[in-house]
Amino acid sequence: MNDLLEAAREARARAYAPYSGFRVGCALRLHSSAVVVGANVENAAYPIGQCAERGAIAAMIAAGERGIAEALVIGSGPEPCTPCGGCRQALREFASPALLVHCLDREGNGFAATLGDLLPHAFGPKDLGADGPAPASAAEIVRARAPGFAPFLGLLLGSGLGEVADLVEGVAAIPYADLPGLPRPGVAGHGGRLVLGTIAGLPVACFEGRAHLYEGDDKAPLRLVRLARSLGCTAFLVTSAVGGIRGDLGTGDIVRLTDHLNLMGTNPLIGPNDDRYGPRFPDMSAAYDTGLAALLDAAAAEGIELKQGVYAGWRGPAFETPAEIRMLRTLGGDVVGMSVVPEALAAAHCGLRFAAVSIVVNRAAGLEKAVLSHEETLKQAGAAAPGLARLIQGFAGRLAREENDGAA
Repeated sequence: MNDLLEAAREARARAYAPYSGFRVGCALRLHSSAVVVGANVENAAYPIGQCAERGAIAAMIAAGERGIAEALVIGSGPEPCTPCGGCRQALREFASPALLVHCLDREGNGFAATLGDLLPHAFGPKDLGADGPAPASAAEIVRARAPGFAPFLGLLLGSGLGEVADLVEGVAAIPYADLPGLPRPGVAGHGGRLVLGTIAGLPVACFEGRAHLYEGDDKAPLRLVRLARSLGCTAFLVTSAVGGIRGDLGTGDIVRLTDHLNLMGTNPLIGPNDDRYGPRFPDMSAAYDTGLAALLDAAAAEGIELKQGVYAGWRGPAFETPAEIRMLRTLGGDVVGMSVVPEALAAAHCGLRFAAVSIVVNRAAGLEKAVLSHEETLKQAGAAAPGLARLIQGFAGRLAREENDGAA
């Protein structure tokens, strides 16, 4: 996505918008992997003119190509800039409804959605700075759906672990599609809902699934964690499915993460810093909260074997090669997965106490002869989910008592 963003920014700088002052840049990745750009062009008959998306499409056709693989649109206003109805139609002529479209504001923040999902995000006067009610934020929507509910813990469920959401004594369930900035997960085993309620008396905001970095939106983990923070959460617990690297970690083992290696080649905090949430340079030396770790260990002491390990973050979506696993083992990785790290970085930035627990769903590449697959990931995660559910229930009960004792 970063190459599209830079290309669109450069195109935006060349936009001709003397009447509205609203500059737009568009970058399209074609099926050939080439990138073409366009900028909006206005004339004295404003608002009639040429949209940035149509300019980029014209450049694509001039290059002799006919297929769009990914699109990014960046405006110059405070809200994410979405393609207008005419541009959505123009994009549809060269792409399927599943086309991923990144819609960004002037700072490069925003959301990603499929072309088929963009209809509710209409472009209107507010995008040009005209008077009108501002759209509701995700936090405002949540508060409206669950008046008076204040979660203490954010809980993020990984692949195949939706059963854990059954622990929640529900107050409300909200599809991600209703929450601006939370793209629907595109991977099987991620439910795509925010469930609000209690576990063992502890108020929680339970996120059923995540959008991974390999799905194309580097900011999605950041927005999810910040939503939990905006709702009032002070702690955040992440679960995930992983491959076991260390010799004593086998399928079905539950591992409390003690630290991580960021080998994803990116960081969700790249870009302008939002001082409302945290500092430009967050300290990661104690990102995995020792107090939450102690509560997990205490909950595990009641008949659950809980191991510990360092998480090696791999961007994916391809599984690792045997040589890469040998490298990760040499670097100190005990398990490997394609999530967790972005959430840990986002949580540290905004001051959330953070903990993570993973289920080993297979031995990593080259350590056994089995062929790795997402289907096997879901199968093994589902088999281990009851044990993880008992661990989380015990953890939540202890955290609730700790919170109540602190408030007394």
